[in-house]
Amino acid sequence: MTRITTNCAGQTRRDFLQLGLGGMLGFGMSDLLRLRAAELKAAPSLAKGKDVNCILIWLDGGPSHYETFDPKPDAPSEIRGEFKTIPTSVPGVHFSECIPKLSAAFDKYTVVRSVWHKDPNHGGGNHYMMTGMPTPVPVACGAYVTFHPSFGSMVSYDRGLRNGLPAYATMPEISRSGGPNFLGAQHAPFVIDGYPNSASFKVRDVVLPKDISEGRAQARQDLRRSLDGMKRYHEKLADDPAVAFDEYYSQALQLVGSSEAQTAFDISKESDKVRESYGRNDFGQRLLLARRLVEVGVSFVTVYYGGWDHHT
Repeated sequence: MTRITTNCAGQTRRDFLQLGLGGMLGFGMSDLLRLRAAELKAAPSLAKGKDVNCILIWLDGGPSHYETFDPKPDAPSEIRGEFKTIPTSVPGVHFSECIPKLSAAFDKYTVVRSVWHKDPNHGGGNHYMMTGMPTPVPVACGAYVTFHPSFGSMVSYDRGLRNGLPAYATMPEISRSGGPNFLGAQHAPFVIDGYPNSASFKVRDVVLPKDISEGRAQARQDLRRSLDGMKRYHEKLADDPAVAFDEYYSQALQLVGSSEAQTAFDISKESDKVRESYGRNDFGQRLLLARRLVEVGVSFVTVYYGGWDHHT
């Protein structure tokens, strides 16, 4: 005898595990739309939104504090390192000479020195900083696990879709412990991969594939509409899975046709001067794209940039 236990929302443990594990891989737009709509139907209060959006720049491995925001000029040479300090735009505060532009702009941001953890491994440290919770078991350096939902997934849970856009996006991949865990795959980030500094850069799921012209796409939609005119196989359309499929397919198509979304994702609309100021490399252009996304209502965007963990 097999026992299948459901929770208060009617989800089985098997569904729960499928959603949680699926969220580790990232979802397409139509998948996120479908899953999010199912959740909002069960809990309409989750649709409430706010105005503040966030960009998290995740420097995996961590640049040295001593060589950036927290130099130790009076410490012994083996601790303070080889770099000198320079004054910032805030009197009495000095940074490392490695970050002159950040030093000059210090009157426009805050360095929070009280955020820290005691975990000796990158895996556990990533989890703590991405979720606000320590891991219940030791986690190895290279582990990509999540015992709790990430901040981005929590924001997605609280806010949901806006203007057809997801609440949580990440570039160019999901960072360690950046997934939804028990919140379910509908709160996994929308992954924007690829190389935005390339002239051929396109965001998947928001533009037509290269091998499908607008005319061909329209013909496919016309064919679908003609088939939709035929009698459904079930007497109650509400119970017909094709109806639900059509709804989320339609929403995804609306995103493809949304001028607001297209404008946000198309960084080629920025002037050369602005693009140069962000840096004509993939990391700089991802930061520019992140800014454009939060401006149109994407609540939480993570820009992942690894490679700081040298061990040399």
